[in-house]
Amino acid sequence: MLHLVSRSIAAKMTFAFALVFIVLSISYFVMERRLGTIENSMGSITDLSSHAIGILRINKDIVEMQRDISVFGSSGSDAVFAKIEENFQSIQRRLKFIDENNDGLSEQLYIDSMSELVVRYGNNLNVLVKRYNIKSALMSDVLPGIYLNAITDLDRLAAGTADLHSKLIILQRINTWHSLHQSAQLFLTKKDYSKRQDVMHALKQLDRFDLPTAAEQNALIDLNIQSAKTYKNTFNKSIQANRNYLSLVNVVMAGDAIEFSSLANTLREQSLQRLNEIKKYGEKTIVKTERVLQLLGIGIIFYVIILTMFFHFHIAHAIKRLTKSFQCFLNGDLSEPINDLSRQDELGVLAQAANRFRVLSKDLISSKQAAEHTSKVKSEFLANMSHEIRTPMNGILGMTRQLSNTSLTDKQLRMLEIIQSSGSGLLVIINDILDLSKIDAEKIELENKPINLNKLLDEMHHLFSEQVEEKNVKLLVSSNAGKENTVFLGDETRLKQVLMNLLGNAVKFTEKGSVILDVTVNVMEKGELKLLFNVSDTGIGIDDRHIESLFEAFSQADTSITRRFGGTGLGLAITSKLLNIMQAPLKVDSKLGKGSRFYFELATKAEVIDIETLHAVHEKKVKQALDLSHLNVLVVEDNQINQIVIEALLKEFNITTISIAINGQHAIELCEMSAFDMILMDMQMPVLDGPGATVEIRKIHSYVNTPIIALTANVLERDKQQCFDAGMNDFLGKPLDYECLKSILLKWSPMPG
Repeated sequence: MLHLVSRSIAAKMTFAFALVFIVLSISYFVMERRLGTIENSMGSITDLSSHAIGILRINKDIVEMQRDISVFGSSGSDAVFAKIEENFQSIQRRLKFIDENNDGLSEQLYIDSMSELVVRYGNNLNVLVKRYNIKSALMSDVLPGIYLNAITDLDRLAAGTADLHSKLIILQRINTWHSLHQSAQLFLTKKDYSKRQDVMHALKQLDRFDLPTAAEQNALIDLNIQSAKTYKNTFNKSIQANRNYLSLVNVVMAGDAIEFSSLANTLREQSLQRLNEIKKYGEKTIVKTERVLQLLGIGIIFYVIILTMFFHFHIAHAIKRLTKSFQCFLNGDLSEPINDLSRQDELGVLAQAANRFRVLSKDLISSKQAAEHTSKVKSEFLANMSHEIRTPMNGILGMTRQLSNTSLTDKQLRMLEIIQSSGSGLLVIINDILDLSKIDAEKIELENKPINLNKLLDEMHHLFSEQVEEKNVKLLVSSNAGKENTVFLGDETRLKQVLMNLLGNAVKFTEKGSVILDVTVNVMEKGELKLLFNVSDTGIGIDDRHIESLFEAFSQADTSITRRFGGTGLGLAITSKLLNIMQAPLKVDSKLGKGSRFYFELATKAEVIDIETLHAVHEKKVKQALDLSHLNVLVVEDNQINQIVIEALLKEFNITTISIAINGQHAIELCEMSAFDMILMDMQMPVLDGPGATVEIRKIHSYVNTPIIALTANVLERDKQQCFDAGMNDFLGKPLDYECLKSILLKWSPMPG
């Protein structure tokens, strides 16, 4: 066991944390028991608090109900009695809940007594309604009925009497009845006890009725005297009914309420006493728990301190030393010593790995230096070879162009075409190698300018129409946009390069049948377009085994194809990589002997272009192209052949005022003596190179804005950037192309005048 712990950090950590786990488990067990006790106490406190609150609410409801009963005695309102019943039901529910959740015997006695009081109170509520109805009927219905009948009889008696004295006696009796009834109502409803004497006095007056009348009116007199006696009896009954009602409310029910409140207070005091006992017990438990936790906490703190010191000195410090060694290795200092190589645990293994890493790093640095040296030599070789090849190629292609403008026999013309074709083929290979190098170095930057789809397709058809005619193959170029002017954003040069590579391969490998370029335009939301380019042919096709390696540089399907059709194997590799940069991966479907289909989908945006404006600009440029004789051009070129080629090309544009400088210093001297409209500047020259000369020329006040065009065989991206950094306006690579030179001249030549 000890041997295992000494050989593994994981075992050490497991052992240490196991001890921590054991201590924490013991702490948890102790805490669980203590917290269980506290939880039970808290539960008891909660129950008691709930009971006390419930009792207080019941007591409050009893008081409120007693107050509502007083209101009901005055108003007799059904809404008030409904509220009384609602409070009573609430009292029953709360008392039932307390009874169901009570577990104390002493409290149960009080709760039972309270339950009996609530039942009795409920029974009294039923009696209360009956007594109120009796009282209300006597006071509101019977007494007013007797009073109204007596008044009616007296009115009839007065109507039948003609004697004025008799009428006054009857009227006096009517007033007595009014006074009687008013006093009776005030006594019964308002408890105005002084009115009772008034009632009794009025009843005595009504006992006698001395009125000289005819025999037929005696019956009404007797009836009125009888009504007074009946009123007296009913008044006494009303007094008794009122007393019965008030006795029930103020004595019986109020006594029950007082008794209930007394029981509730006693029960609440017992609950508070129990709460106090539970509180004391809980406090003792908490004090004991705190002591246990303090002891455990102190023990854990000491243990953690010891554990921390162990890990710090035994593990963290060793890791820090190894980290320092690795940091030095990453910073290139491989001389830093490696500690703990003799340890048997994981840190020892890590130290041995660091030692191995140092050995491998030394080997890697040596390999990296060798690779960097190789890459530098490769880049310098590529740049030098590009310059050295392009310089004579400029002379060959330039002089063949000039030679084509002379009188030649058919045989000479045929030989001249072979020279031009061979030179152009060699130039394509050179450009492909440079493009592949730039793509691999991630130095390709795409433009985002308007492209006219119809114009692009027309150019593709024009470029390959002669080749397909020679091979008797059909070339079909189409688009679902038809004649609609579709303009989109993209890099026109690179897109043309892609389509030319695909169409060139399709034409090359198709002996019969057709080559088709089809574009499907899908208009999306917010001006977005998706263009599906399809290039299909009925050529030799590709075996499924060779499709995976089809886009590899310097690769073709097999060596027999290379011998039969030629080619470097760079075209599809460059095309695929360019389309990947455009985020439009190239895909292929092919069957051996039946043909191939290459396609890609380009996501772009539509561009709204004013066609009339484009035509106007084009016509303006054409007019400019017809007359460039006003230009005074300085050509800075050290190679005599290139001087001849450039001068001849410029003369094709009617430019006759041409000065030649053989190096950068010579160019500066000529600029100080003369004024030139445009400067064509070579890059690599003796004495002073092109960028250096440009910097000095820009210092001359009259040449701050003069167009300076780089004209060089150095066409790598870094060469272009060097020219632009020096202050040149544009860039032309050698060998010179007539159309490119024309475009540059039209772009930068000042207007005559």
